[in-house]
Amino acid sequence: MSTSQQLFEKFLIAQRSEYLRNLPGKVAQIAANWRSMASGCADRDRRAELERLTHTLAGTAGTLGFVATGNSAQALELLVQQAGRGGADWAALNAVIERAIGL
Repeated sequence: MSTSQQLFEKFLIAQRSEYLRNLPGKVAQIAANWRSMASGCADRDRRAELERLTHTLAGTAGTLGFVATGNSAQALELLVQQAGRGGADWAALNAVIERAIGL
């Protein structure tokens, strides 16, 4: 393995470690935003922030090799988008989202 490959491996390990350290805080942020939306504060900015958080979590997880986390975050992003469009069975959708984020 070349020196550049070794450096990249060390960098990737550090990034994965940092991601894991920050993951509980990111999930807590998503949960807090969802609770706010579910309690009736579903303005456009809050919904956009929640979509951004879930989208970022999904993308970063996938990039760093946390496939299950990325897939779950992507599914959550789609649920949040569905909730934002309205017309869905809100009670059922709310229960699914709360289970997904551990509420």
